[in-house]
Amino acid sequence: MKEKRNNDAKGIVTGVEVVNSKEGKETLNLSLDSQKYKKLQEKQQKNRRRAARKQAVDNTKKSIKNKIRSELDTSSHNEKDREIMTYKLEMQFINVVAIVLIIAVISIMLIVVKRESGMSEHDNRELAKFPELTVESWFDGSFTSGITDFYTDTIPYREDMLTFSSKFSQLFGLKLGGADRVVQHGNLGEVETQTFTGSTTTTSKVEIFTGTQSTTTPKPETTPDVTTPENGTTTTTTPVTTLPVVEDDGRLSNGILIVGEGERVRALEGYGGSFGYGNSYASFVNNYKKDLGQYVNVYSMCIPTAFAFYCPSNLRENYGDQLDNINNIRTGLDGVIDIDIYSVLEEKKDEYIYSRTDHHWQPLGAFYAAQQFASVAQVDFKDLSTYEKVVEEDFLGTLYAYSDYDAELKKYPDTFTYYKPSNNNQLKVTYYDTDFRNGQASQLFFKAYQKINLYSSFLGTDKQIAHVNTDCNNGRTLVIFKDSFGNALVPFLTGSFENIYVVDLRYFTPNAIEFCKNVGATDVLFATCMFTCSSQKVNYIENLRIQ
Repeated sequence: MKEKRNNDAKGIVTGVEVVNSKEGKETLNLSLDSQKYKKLQEKQQKNRRRAARKQAVDNTKKSIKNKIRSELDTSSHNEKDREIMTYKLEMQFINVVAIVLIIAVISIMLIVVKRESGMSEHDNRELAKFPELTVESWFDGSFTSGITDFYTDTIPYREDMLTFSSKFSQLFGLKLGGADRVVQHGNLGEVETQTFTGSTTTTSKVEIFTGTQSTTTPKPETTPDVTTPENGTTTTTTPVTTLPVVEDDGRLSNGILIVGEGERVRALEGYGGSFGYGNSYASFVNNYKKDLGQYVNVYSMCIPTAFAFYCPSNLRENYGDQLDNINNIRTGLDGVIDIDIYSVLEEKKDEYIYSRTDHHWQPLGAFYAAQQFASVAQVDFKDLSTYEKVVEEDFLGTLYAYSDYDAELKKYPDTFTYYKPSNNNQLKVTYYDTDFRNGQASQLFFKAYQKINLYSSFLGTDKQIAHVNTDCNNGRTLVIFKDSFGNALVPFLTGSFENIYVVDLRYFTPNAIEFCKNVGATDVLFATCMFTCSSQKVNYIENLRIQ
């Protein structure tokens, strides 16, 4: 080794200089070859690390040997004890080897086996895709984080493992036996509960205007401008509050209840609406009536969710009461026409008017609501027998995913039934972007190729403005401001209004009042579920009016 070190160091010194100090001492300054000196240092460091690893291994071996000697010490154990100790040590070794093999097999599978892709049945969304490498994505870190998201989101056999996890996790839920079986997923949290004690009777009746309005409705191929007020000036007002866009109306923090068993099993989303937000809703809708004037009918349709009718009676006191909140809103309306669909749906609750695995209502429930609205609005309404019935089986909706993929729900999925009106082929349907520009002619109904997206069979996506021109020549133009619940109403009103404009509260950039005036609205309907009517989401309504 000494000879080798000398050979390694050979040629490093390239020159020697003798320096005399003031004190008369001589000092040698060596000139070194920097590259050879650096290599020598690296080799020495490598040797030190190798020696340290060898020492660690030797220490481990020595420790194991000492342990074995201690366990098998004849002075402290009889023959039987030594056999048991030997067996334990052998099993520990086998366990270590088995775990290492399992980890190795799983690691290889995660690399080699085909990964999940496309739409997730459980999550009701598209799984992450492998990110595109760009200069920007590399330097801002989104490329590497996207790779992490891809590998964690597309694990092979992901859907099967989630189903197994659902069955296993049921062991930890709250369960009540028999027909009143309840499984609670998630935490209940604190829910504001208020009781309505006022009166809903009114002494004056709002008159319905049945005439027509002048319109500047653009043809589909033009680019309309609906944001400029009539006086030619543009005004801007700070919105009430800035809200994040909520992609889904059904997911809240109050937890999901699974009630019943077999074909009667149902997922319910706990409700906790506020009277304060309900008061704001009424005030904001009243503002539309004031701005639009006496010749535009403004309606309020507060749509109850399934929780209002199917929550077990012994659990109701833990949640808010939707009827109380509706009555509270009703008393605050001024000039706005209330559409009472709660009592209508309550009478029909034994029919299939709400999905059991999804937070939306079934189209049949929307039919009864549309029928009530048409009666109040004094327009014609087609009987259900005139519609073409389309039946889709094996529907598992949003609440199935939010319930941790409850196995009982999966065993008994929904049947989703929607209805095409007899004048479907005569409808002229145009979809615009959220600025009400770039109109594209299309259709009212779409084929849902994924079972989890069946509620989008009509109108497709919420992220656009729809205009439906019908063969109903009565001069009435309806504008619907809605959340996703309002989509199901549209097919049933194609025989009641000549023009229907459908606007999602979350995806709309023009000023709502100017929009209504420019399209010649005679009727404006607010059709939102109770989660929107009595939560912070009510601010969407006022934001659209003043933006």
